[in-house]
Amino acid sequence: MGFDTSGVPEDLTFEEFKEKQSYVFPTREDWKDIPAGMREFHDDPEGHPLQTPSGKMEYYSTTLAHHFPNDKIRGPIPHWIDEGHQERQYLERGRKYPFLIVSNHPHFRVHAQHDDVTWFREIETCKVTGPDGYKYEPVWVNPKDAGMLGLETGDIVKVYNERGAVLGGVMVTERIMPGVVLQDHGARCDTIVLGEGGLDRGGANNLIAPTATTSKNAHGEVTSGFLVNIEKVDVFALAQQYPEAFGRTYEPDCGLVAEARIVKGE
Repeated sequence: MGFDTSGVPEDLTFEEFKEKQSYVFPTREDWKDIPAGMREFHDDPEGHPLQTPSGKMEYYSTTLAHHFPNDKIRGPIPHWIDEGHQERQYLERGRKYPFLIVSNHPHFRVHAQHDDVTWFREIETCKVTGPDGYKYEPVWVNPKDAGMLGLETGDIVKVYNERGAVLGGVMVTERIMPGVVLQDHGARCDTIVLGEGGLDRGGANNLIAPTATTSKNAHGEVTSGFLVNIEKVDVFALAQQYPEAFGRTYEPDCGLVAEARIVKGE
């Protein structure tokens, strides 16, 4: 089990660990003398083998080949696979959803944690303040695409595909290539319309990511590099259409306040 290989001292039992619920690893006194990264393997590959079946770097995964010989999506040799996920711009879906979205781990939070930190929200690139005063999750757009779509920094856009849509604030920048947009994943949900085909104001684009996993044997999320389209929206028109959602208690410095997330019973 994971606990047995975690490095926790042998004199701490699993039952004691469950009772304490945490263990703080002390800093090793000789940490400055520990070779960096794979230095020991580089200098002496026989004396310091890697944790692979061969003890060396493997470009052909003997483990994958042995356990999953019929997995055509995640085979033993890393290479381009043009099947499995229909998230390619040159496919038929690419005509309707022409942009690939890059959705990184966010710079200013850990998934949704810290999305309400006031200091972060003061940073210009953390959020984009919309005309309604709401701080939207940024969407980077290349100037070439922005010109064709009539977008400027500060505009609010809908990022969407057949699975639903999220809102975001435009940042026109050369730091993203044409045909690609960037919006970090993990923003806190502020749902306007629930369910498949819904709409989220907070920019939680995990909601529109592919539901299929990496392969039938690898249940990793596919949360980046999928197809979307974007279009400018009028947030005031949306507010008239969805007054209850837009009327939730909100503070720009921290986002939705706690009472906005409480569902009152009978």
